[in-house]
Amino acid sequence: MRIGPMIDLSQDLFHNCPVLPDHEPPQLDYVLIGARDGWTLERITMNLHTGTHMDAPAHLGDYTLTMDRIPVDRLQGKALYVPLAHKGPGEPITAADLEPYRERMDDETVVLLYTGWGEKRGWSKEWVYGSPYVSNEAAKLLVQSGVRGVGIDHFSVGGTGDENRETHRILLGAPVWVAEGLQLDDPALGEGNWHVMALPIKIRDSSGAPARVVAFRMEG
Repeated sequence: MRIGPMIDLSQDLFHNCPVLPDHEPPQLDYVLIGARDGWTLERITMNLHTGTHMDAPAHLGDYTLTMDRIPVDRLQGKALYVPLAHKGPGEPITAADLEPYRERMDDETVVLLYTGWGEKRGWSKEWVYGSPYVSNEAAKLLVQSGVRGVGIDHFSVGGTGDENRETHRILLGAPVWVAEGLQLDDPALGEGNWHVMALPIKIRDSSGAPARVVAFRMEG
């Protein structure tokens, strides 16, 4: 086997980019400017769950496992791409939606849930409040199937409604790591044998961290 083409599954991080409704957007300042100072140096101020990021169990007060203590070999696995762009605004992703893929789920699997909300990213009520989300029953199926990680193309795997906290509790308590704010619109992800690698910034005792998430196709 060899590594073939690679796809970046991460969204851009930039000044005032869209974030969760109750959080301040990131602020990017220039400390030094090359033409003036001979060096260019930027400073960014943001919360750790901004843009493409990962949740550790410690994101919920119920649990204590922080992002930096998750073994790095657990932050990668074989990709299972689930196309869900047919889901309407605010519609739950149910266990029935995931059942056809269950035989392909195991401890080495990273499930990628494509809803189409990555392309909608922006300061709109639809993007912030209207995304499809993983229901509690679907989260239980993922845990029962033993998957390693779950990624979705919105800032919250559980949406912004009543099921959000419990969906997070079910997944993170397993523990199944969660990657949010992905970009999953490349149709190539639905074909071939893909592997996912999600590398969060190593921040001590963190509840999560910004991450660069990529997929690469295994060939041969």
